Amino acid sequence: MAKRKHEEEHENHERWLVSYADFITLLFAFFTILYATSQKDISKAQEFQRSLQQAFKSFIDFGGLPGQYVDHKEATQFLPPPIDVVPQEGKGPLEMQDYLERELDKEMTEEEDKQVDFYTDATGLRVSLASSTFFDPGDALIREEALPALNKIARALKKTNRSLIIEGHTDNQGIHTSKFPSNWELSSTRACTIVRYFETQIGYPPSKLAPIGYADQRPRFPNDTPEHRAKNRRIDILIVNDVRKPQSVNPANPEKEPTHK
Repeated sequence: MAKRKHEEEHENHERWLVSYADFITLLFAFFTILYATSQKDISKAQEFQRSLQQAFKSFIDFGGLPGQYVDHKEATQFLPPPIDVVPQEGKGPLEMQDYLERELDKEMTEEEDKQVDFYTDATGLRVSLASSTFFDPGDALIREEALPALNKIARALKKTNRSLIIEGHTDNQGIHTSKFPSNWELSSTRACTIVRYFETQIGYPPSKLAPIGYADQRPRFPNDTPEHRAKNRRIDILIVNDVRKPQSVNPANPEKEPTHK
């Protein structure tokens, strides 16, 4: 008996739907992964970035490649160097600020740390001390309770062996007393008091100290609010990187002034 032939199967015209469904599934998985990886913890990423910056900064401090490291102002002490290295002559204000902040963080309490501010301008790095913390209003005597913080600041500065210009600043409110006829005398006397204290109590070389009083002529902020005026009443310690000694002139043979026709 002859075998009955199987009926031919009908061609399935919807088979492409299987491949299309697989393709859509893969696309969904791909974009899900992209979305998940984009939702990273921003704070942890920034912390990791700052740690790398500090690590490279430590490498530079200990004889690595010369130059500045990235974003120093945002760097924190996640990877501090094993020992403190005083910035050598010629180093910029950022290296000096980083060194002083490390030194003061080891010595100062949290409350004392609030009394110190760092800022830079065209002339270099300044350590700014609030006058209200170190002096009574209208007076130039250092407050006894401010001496511990001042001692720590002075000792840290002494390690740098740099010349210092001590600047006295006031706000624009006038003063007229028997001791201080104006803000010029008050700011100058306060600067001299700090210089004398550094020399006599800390042993800072007097040849590396110079006081100057600016009164209210160089404010950091407009004198428009009590908060701004309080910030303008300050003692700024300018750290001098390189002071050239003036050359002496032989009176018997002074240099001739150039003549102009």
